[in-house]
Amino acid sequence: MPCNCCGNKINSGRIFKRADSGQLFKSCPNCSRTHGTEHVFHPHPLEFGQTPARISAKNPDGDQSYCSDCRTLDKGQPSQNCHRGRVCSSL
Repeated sequence: MPCNCCGNKINSGRIFKRADSGQLFKSCPNCSRTHGTEHVFHPHPLEFGQTPARISAKNPDGDQSYCSDCRTLDKGQPSQNCHRGRVCSSL
């Protein structure tokens, strides 16, 4: 399903946007799926973290896909954090 704002896949965790303030934000696929119509972004890297285990050609910094709150959930459980993020159309 595409995001109603940018048209990219709603379950993509590789969407980055920068706010007018300069703060970098990254989409969380679980928060976005829970929202249902737009990507949900959280401050990057603060709300995500990075790990050497995730380093690849497409992810050279080793960014975690899910925000830190969604990583604590059982697989398939909806986000409890999506309301705290910023939707795509707000960035």
